[in-house]
Amino acid sequence: MVSNANNDLFPSLVNDIKSYTGADPLFPWLRGVRRLRDSLSPNLLKEKLPRFLQKCAQTFEMDQRYKNDVRYIQIWLQLMDYVENPRGILRKMERNGIGTKLSLFYQAYALYYEKLKRFEEAEKIYRLGALK
Repeated sequence: MVSNANNDLFPSLVNDIKSYTGADPLFPWLRGVRRLRDSLSPNLLKEKLPRFLQKCAQTFEMDQRYKNDVRYIQIWLQLMDYVENPRGILRKMERNGIGTKLSLFYQAYALYYEKLKRFEEAEKIYRLGALK
């Protein structure tokens, strides 16, 4: 029965996204992330969520409305949890001006360096974020 629920979940998410007519097209994606987290087992979530996050990030990558929307930035930052080296995501965000006006972006970037024990780089990022 869980399998049937999962099989129904994905077409339902796609339908919600495609049929959405409101002013905030990111909203059904965010609702989809929540539904995935609430509905899938940890193993299946680890398999399915990264692709959903990636598709969401790509869909709005050039949409100026979301460049510094905390909700959208959180999609990118969640995606970092599923890649081997999150620096590529951070650099792409930086190149495309995604989140670069928000402290959350700089905190995530600095934390990346802290995890690598590259504290001088982390400090530079913190300072850069404070200037923004």
